[in-house]
Amino acid sequence: MRRSSTPLTMLVAAAMLALAACSGGSTDEAAPASKDVDRNGTLKVAMNYPPYPLDPHKAASTQASFPFTTLVYDNLTRMGPDLQLEPMLATKWEFSDDNTSVTFTLRDDVTFSDGEKLDANAVKLSMERAMNLPDSTVAVFFPMVESIEVVDAQNIKFNTNRSAADLPYVLSGAEGGIVSPAALDNDDLDVKPVGSGAYVLDKFTSGQNASFNRREDYWDKEAAPAKRIEMTGIVSNATRINAMRSGQYDMSVNKLDQVKQLDALPKKFTTTYYRPAVTYAFIFNTGSEKVSDLRVRQALNHAVDREAINTSLLGGKCEPTTQPLPEVYEGHLEKSPVDYTYDPQKARAMLKDAGVADGLKLVAVVGANISPETSIAETLQAQFKEVGVDLEVRELAGTQLYPAWADGAADGFVSVKPTQPNGAMTLANQYLNPARFPGGTPPEFGEAVNKAYDPKLSDEERVATLEAASRITVEQAFDVNICALPTVIAASDKVVGADTMGRSGFVGIPDLRYVGVTK
Repeated sequence: MRRSSTPLTMLVAAAMLALAACSGGSTDEAAPASKDVDRNGTLKVAMNYPPYPLDPHKAASTQASFPFTTLVYDNLTRMGPDLQLEPMLATKWEFSDDNTSVTFTLRDDVTFSDGEKLDANAVKLSMERAMNLPDSTVAVFFPMVESIEVVDAQNIKFNTNRSAADLPYVLSGAEGGIVSPAALDNDDLDVKPVGSGAYVLDKFTSGQNASFNRREDYWDKEAAPAKRIEMTGIVSNATRINAMRSGQYDMSVNKLDQVKQLDALPKKFTTTYYRPAVTYAFIFNTGSEKVSDLRVRQALNHAVDREAINTSLLGGKCEPTTQPLPEVYEGHLEKSPVDYTYDPQKARAMLKDAGVADGLKLVAVVGANISPETSIAETLQAQFKEVGVDLEVRELAGTQLYPAWADGAADGFVSVKPTQPNGAMTLANQYLNPARFPGGTPPEFGEAVNKAYDPKLSDEERVATLEAASRITVEQAFDVNICALPTVIAASDKVVGADTMGRSGFVGIPDLRYVGVTK
């Protein structure tokens, strides 16, 4: 066996709604300097959505639930700075020579909050619950896992049905949270979680708030610099900003349409914009006859003034882009194979060449009352109108939105595109999931993405196959990529670590494991 340390579907409705609320990118992560931290301090966080239930295997959205579940459950791996995979409960992992298994070596000093010891059998039982529980929402994350074997107390083997360089990354998410073996059958894990995490739940009020107290016997002494964390869901942007201004909270999670309000906060607050990782886009249903012609899709790419959308709606903080992977990811193209500059005249000529110069009527869906997506949809409607395309925008609630899109009821979808810890997983999640991309993709795209899961690939080979996949999406105009946005975190000058949170590097959520307050 050999060691591989090279960095490399879910409930769609809840996950993408949560992504809209959490839309992310990275800085360098490090534990706060101990001399600055008040180990008895309380960190108060204003979230932009309510707390999620805490059973890691029944999460409606693993991304949205992560900020809460990660405090009480540990994972085998974790995401560190700049999308680097790091050890957590596992100290190392090895892929077999034939790429049919991954073996993880575990720490031997970890206990759960109920006193149970963490060992390979505990991990096996928890992961089998994730994959086999009848109402599991996370089993879809593990299609590559055939079985799990206990090698010995400190080593566990995942047998896979394909090359699975992505598995250690998957295990870093909420779906990989390890539950105490004594609590696996508890029917109240959503409000009484039992994990090996740095905190224990103190209070949970559904739809409102959750508070956590530090475990003083936790194995990682650099984690949990705050003695207590209080998290409150405040959906209203104005209310959340006002609460920060009045000093009710130390830190808040925000969106790009709040840039002016964030700039107006008192000087004691700092806003951190992580590196852009999530993309706003007009996603095509390539199975729709109206946009099945490549010339139509490419024409609409030329019809969009990306910079105007950025400056007028997103505070100038959303980087215009015409490709699916922002620069933070392997697979980002230094030079796009098609130059989709804003050129209405060229768009009209291409539409004429496609035989729709006399007018084209399209239907797009967008989440109801989701900002700024609804504003982006309205702007696209106006820009498409300039080239002779009549875009009907239908605002649908989440319970209607995603089923309608998956069933092919619209030609386009205005949304943020879901992101994952690396380029291969992100491309697969965006385009190889029929619920997110109902039109389907050419075989060569899937082949290029799946090739990147081979842990034997060199860095150069992995990057090359991801770039090949990215090129296909641009050349075939799978969507109109608009701009890449960062995670936006506002924090007072007493907060340390808010600008260096690992998972915040690719999705707009906080990762509070190493965040604290000063004395």
